[in-house]
Amino acid sequence: MLRPVPMRRMEIVAMKEFKDEVIKRLHELGVIQIMEYKSSGEGEGILKSMPIDAIVRDTSKLIREMSEIIEVYDEVKPTPQEGIFKRMFNPSPPKRIEIGGLKDKKKEEVINSAENILREVKGEIEKTLVAYRELEEELNELRASKKSLERIRDLEIDLKYVGVGYYLSAFLGMCPEEALETVISDLEEVSSGLYYFERVKSGEEEYACVVVCFNEVAEEILTRLRRDGFERIEVEFERKPMEEMAGIERRIMEKELEREAARKILAESAEKREDDLLAYRAVLRIIEERGEIQRSFGETERIFLLRGWVPAEHEEEISHEVNRICNEQCVINAVSPEPEERDVPVLLRNPKFFKSFEVLTRLYGLPKYNGIDPTILLTPTFILFFALMLADAAYGLICLIFGILLLRGMGKYNEMVKDVSIILISVGAATSIIGAVMGGWFGDFFIKYLNMRSLNAMIMLDPMGKDIGLFLMLVLVIGVIHLDIGIITKIIDDLARDRIKGALKGDMWFLFAQLGLIPFVMKYMNPGATASYGLLQIIGLTLLLVSLVLLLLSRGMMFFFGISGAIGDILSYARLMALSLCTSGIAITVNILASFSPLVLAVIILVFGHTVNFGINILGSFVHGIRLHYVEFFTKFYESGGDTFSPFQEREL
Repeated sequence: MLRPVPMRRMEIVAMKEFKDEVIKRLHELGVIQIMEYKSSGEGEGILKSMPIDAIVRDTSKLIREMSEIIEVYDEVKPTPQEGIFKRMFNPSPPKRIEIGGLKDKKKEEVINSAENILREVKGEIEKTLVAYRELEEELNELRASKKSLERIRDLEIDLKYVGVGYYLSAFLGMCPEEALETVISDLEEVSSGLYYFERVKSGEEEYACVVVCFNEVAEEILTRLRRDGFERIEVEFERKPMEEMAGIERRIMEKELEREAARKILAESAEKREDDLLAYRAVLRIIEERGEIQRSFGETERIFLLRGWVPAEHEEEISHEVNRICNEQCVINAVSPEPEERDVPVLLRNPKFFKSFEVLTRLYGLPKYNGIDPTILLTPTFILFFALMLADAAYGLICLIFGILLLRGMGKYNEMVKDVSIILISVGAATSIIGAVMGGWFGDFFIKYLNMRSLNAMIMLDPMGKDIGLFLMLVLVIGVIHLDIGIITKIIDDLARDRIKGALKGDMWFLFAQLGLIPFVMKYMNPGATASYGLLQIIGLTLLLVSLVLLLLSRGMMFFFGISGAIGDILSYARLMALSLCTSGIAITVNILASFSPLVLAVIILVFGHTVNFGINILGSFVHGIRLHYVEFFTKFYESGGDTFSPFQEREL
């Protein structure tokens, strides 16, 4: 469980007549990551890379054309709108694509059938689809024209006069209010006072304007006005803006009715044809994937060769299936990778509950093959750290309830949401318990303001009162134990790989230092028992000396930084207490502010204050909880850099 799944490098050589069936079966099993064929130059001189299946060109074309029609169907068919809460907590199940016996048909037969159904659908909707698209374009143009006219709607001018005439030029535009004086000044200067200028307020800070001037100065005037902030508007209409807008609105209504009629025809076609198109597209994609994978094979005139990575547990299954298909007329070889081989893909496999926490491991990076999978080590401590930092039973219950609702909603159909839901449920349950033990129920709201004194019976630690020193010692001890787990994990890993020097040169000194300090701590805690600790103190000094030797062996003359780094790592766990006090302190402050306010305002303060406190501190608990693992814990034993195992498998339909 603390290692990625063991892999085998598998090589299959078989006759070409079995190629399609072998590919099909491997695709169905979905347990082999096929590697691109590269000649090693030894005994493979007659092998060359295999091209993709020629049939892929036809399948790609059909998939593209079907996708275009399916996109139209998605656009025109009526779809119920779901609110965000329904999508999160009670979503409609995703539509399943039923392909029936299509997948078992020969690929040539599937392609012929797909071409026939595509031809039929095109014949039914092609004219309607062209009309629908043309109507959309016309509507977009009309709306754009209407939008332009809306800005100059209050100008009383026949638009047929706008443009360049024999002597005069007339143009329209928008002018910022603060630029009006500059515009008028420039008109006076350039045209020597021979111009016409009309403006009408349009919006809060701009004017719709008409400018008329002689052709000889039109270009210079436009240049000046653009510099002033004047925005020219081009129009091609005859009547006044309001009259043209009324005409455009009528045309928009007419075109929308025509488009709606076309949409209904397309929607009826979608109801009858979409399922068939989706099924054929799904099967064509399977055929395309199987055809494209051939480019990773090697070939001669009669045989093909494929190589890939297979989880060791599936080696026998693949061998059995390939031998069955090829009637034992094949060669299959599977070997374990070399210890230091770098390109081995990584597949994590953890128990069901822990699997949801793999997302936290992946955020940091997959382990190297033969490295340590830290997910099981990370899970309980992440939950504990999160709960200690949030440390409010009411906040924990909110996390718990939200996680359950999310799991029963989107979590049923989305693996990522499912993992997040399980993490929320876990940290919520732990926070509820630890929050109750530490007396946090929306701060002190339940106990002090709702007079629920019975909750005091569950309090075992009072971090905001007499137990603050104990709380600090507790989180520091937790930090030391957490670091020890990481160091011991590294030592065990080094010893398992016969790297004794690596174990000695690591952080083993830290363990001996702790053992050596125990007698002195015991003496400090019980100063009266002087005689009984003499031998233990001698043993402790010996262990401290061993620790120093190991530290010098590990760090050399930089040993001081090893000590300061260890102290810094331990003190970093004080953030567990700091964030816990922060959560409680803000919650109590919110309660105090509400207690001095009228009822309505008090409710607003409570809801807003606790919502903000919950949001900020749940984020802080996640960030700092994961930071303690990534920075303090993982650096003791974990090496990332692995590549995800990506098997050749069929897509979910």
